Amino acid sequence: MTPEEDAKQRRLAKIVLIACPVSFMAVFAAVTMGWDPGIKAGHPLEYLQATCFLWALISTVLPILRLLRIFSLPYWFAAIIYGDMYLYVLSLCSGMYLNISWWGDLTHILSSIIVSGIVFMVLGLMHSRLPPHASFGGRGGFTAVLFLVSLSFGGIWEIMEGMTDLISGQSYMVYGAKDTLGDLTADLVGVTILSIAAYIAMGRIPVERIIDGLRFGKGSFKTDARSPRKRRFADPCGRRTPGRSPRSGCRRNRPRLRTSSP
Repeated sequence: MTPEEDAKQRRLAKIVLIACPVSFMAVFAAVTMGWDPGIKAGHPLEYLQATCFLWALISTVLPILRLLRIFSLPYWFAAIIYGDMYLYVLSLCSGMYLNISWWGDLTHILSSIIVSGIVFMVLGLMHSRLPPHASFGGRGGFTAVLFLVSLSFGGIWEIMEGMTDLISGQSYMVYGAKDTLGDLTADLVGVTILSIAAYIAMGRIPVERIIDGLRFGKGSFKTDARSPRKRRFADPCGRRTPGRSPRSGCRRNRPRLRTSSP
């Protein structure tokens, strides 16, 4: 990471740290002062206020972690997460969840896309650290693993919801077989969308570049005046030092996903 890139990311993190909580609290103020579509739909005022306040706090986590050089996400994935936050809060306060029958399924699809994105980045990290003789079998194999692992999380979540109601003796989480089937269908749609997008993207861009921006640990935020892309992708083995052998485990000998047959 160059100093210029670090400064740009820090400026963006500061903007998000201020703008997101302020905007969520603006919705809080609007609801408190009489904007009541959500209340008329059936949501209690206290529930809407608590939701706005809670998401105002949650929205500060990622920029704070970035400013502290602890964790950061790729821009594309952070945009999806924040878009889902705003969609949820505004939909709840405007009563769309209760007034539009299919709206909950739509937001469930977006949530499954986020889960699939997390799985994609984890698999991408695994791929970038695999030894030269190991791989997922090309981008087709990578996409198959992504699809199956992501879809399994939807089933695990539904099992957790069912067990919660079974243990409590109340219907807090599950509202019948139709509700569970709708959630699983939404999971399938969201996972399919992300898997197709990932397959297409990996055919054009190496997976390492897609997840570029995913960093954790202060060591990953060290700045260097040289361009990290040239060092990382154009010359992935690094420069050779006279009198020393090149680094072992060079990725140059391992086929990239974008060049592998599906």
